[in-house]
Amino acid sequence: MFSDKESKNANRIESLIGEQCNIAGDLNGGGLLRIDGSIEGNVNWQDDVILGVFSTINGDLTCKNAVVAGKINGNVVCDGSLSVESSGKILGDITIEKLSVKEGGIINGKCSVVKIEDDPEGLED
Repeated sequence: MFSDKESKNANRIESLIGEQCNIAGDLNGGGLLRIDGSIEGNVNWQDDVILGVFSTINGDLTCKNAVVAGKINGNVVCDGSLSVESSGKILGDITIEKLSVKEGGIINGKCSVVKIEDDPEGLED
């Protein structure tokens, strides 16, 4: 998921939503984010997002790259890659450049694989 340059920082989580943490409202920011708790709202993140096995997002996720081992009830837009682990579940549409789904991973929605920079007027028609 991460380039060679970024792989050095892949283990450096800059923001962490712990398993016992529940957030009501939208979350905006940057840096590597790991979510192990739940969020009732949209996540608009400038960098990479990792969702742990017990994580839940009830809202949309927009980010650079994402690894999903938890559950998302909403749409996902990744400028780069989306990796759905065997325990991952996405109930919503996804728009990504690269997609990886491990056996057991679930996506229930429309999948659009696009090169984001080729669509300067946006993805919605």
